[in-house]
Amino acid sequence: LQHESVGRMAGHTTEQLLAIRLAPPFFASQGVNLTSILGASGVLTFTLIKNVHVPDDVFNALKAFLNDSQLVEATATAAGYSFINRFVVALNVDAKMDVPVPVPT
Repeated sequence: LQHESVGRMAGHTTEQLLAIRLAPPFFASQGVNLTSILGASGVLTFTLIKNVHVPDDVFNALKAFLNDSQLVEATATAAGYSFINRFVVALNVDAKMDVPVPVPT
């Protein structure tokens, strides 16, 4: 609900926003490869991982573009965001827990 406009301001295309919105849980283990849509750096793919284990291909794609310090920062940012997301949703902070997230058009 809150992120589509931010993604558009950052220059993401509708195709990229659709890939992000519709990525299935555990998509990497299901053979879904979003690199061609989201970009070779793997940053968006890395942040979309919905399980704890990051598949080697996703991690290696990210590592090819980031130094060790940046890799730690990206991991901490993704982990922190996941924590906040679970916290805010569990407590229904914005009263939107049951509001369906629209599909980008």
